Amino acid sequence: MSRMVLMLAGVVVLVMALLASFNITTVVEPVWHVVLKWIGGAIMVLVAYMDKGKKA
Repeated sequence: MSRMVLMLAGVVVLVMALLASFNITTVVEPVWHVVLKWIGGAIMVLVAYMDKGKKA
């Protein structure tokens, strides 16, 4: 369950980063914040993808 939530959150953050990357006059966001969204979203998706869960 937590893997799916992490993957979903990562995808949402990546979509937000993508939308913030476009040069739209209504979006005013610092470049460092957009870069951190890209990095954070990629890490979240990567961790969720590589997570194997508990080994019982």
